[in-house]
Order: sequence, then structure tokens, then C-alpha cells
Amino acid sequence: MSDHHRETPGPEALNDAIRTLWVRAGEQKRSLTADEQRIYQVLVAAWAEATQIDQGLAA
Repeated sequence: MSDHHRETPGPEALNDAIRTLWVRAGEQKRSLTADEQRIYQVLVAAWAEATQIDQGLAA
């Protein structure tokens, strides 16, 4: 396993990724697949954490 520190994406990048999942599914007129739903859940949790961090820094 790598010891490199990975930078966490900001809220904007996470939001873009969430939108991309929905757009792709919408273009194909289908619901999210099970894998996409898992990815969506991780992205939403990361987005919520990132927005809380941003709000804390702004305070």
C-alpha cells in the first residue's frame, strides 16, 4: 500500500461527480446501478464532510 498522502477533493469537485452519476443514468433513462449507488453514498458523505470543514474554516 502506498504511503502517499492523497488530497481530498473539494465540495465543488464532489458535487460535480455526484451530478455526473445522475446525468449518465438520466441519459440512459435508468436508475443508478448498485455500484453507482455505493459510489453515490461515498460521494455524498465526502461532500457533507467537505462542506462542514469549509463552513468551519469560514467561521
